[in-house]
Amino acid sequence: MKPPNSESLLPLRFTVALSLLCCAAVLILIPAIGWPQHAQHGNHNSAPDAGAPAIDFALKLLDGSSIGLATFRGKPLIMNFFATWCDPCREEMPLINELAGKAGNRFVILGIAVEDSRSAVMQYAQEARLVFPIALDLNSTVKRAYRIFGPPATFFIDDQGTIRDVVIGPITLERAREGLKKAGLSL
Repeated sequence: MKPPNSESLLPLRFTVALSLLCCAAVLILIPAIGWPQHAQHGNHNSAPDAGAPAIDFALKLLDGSSIGLATFRGKPLIMNFFATWCDPCREEMPLINELAGKAGNRFVILGIAVEDSRSAVMQYAQEARLVFPIALDLNSTVKRAYRIFGPPATFFIDDQGTIRDVVIGPITLERAREGLKKAGLSL
């Protein structure tokens, strides 16, 4: 068999180059003409927005009892996702604990430990003298349902189960006051 000469390969090279050029043009034009690159409606990559109903869940507390969103119906809830290995979580925890101490019967704080072990959370809760209930989201089911990528994240939920404010990342006292106000509360 005789090897092909460069003249016989010319039509093939032209066809390949033209195909590549057409593919590149299509990839460039799709966003420009507004065709969706992904078949998603809404922003499914971020936490639920204020005004959305809180997503129900079923978790176990450190003492082994079950807890869910319905447990708090009729009472405002501050839900804080945290992890013992998370430095920003550890930095905000004294503030969360202080809020829990001031809550009285007006609202409830629930800590949800994610990406952590039961023993690490129990040890941390004792060391930090946390005064609020802590639920274990050992398989990140609730974390995924609330579409957060990692801790910390805090949700302010009113007494009807509607999210009124969301803080992704560490919370400050000023931001906590703002979230409480949106949930119909004050310090």
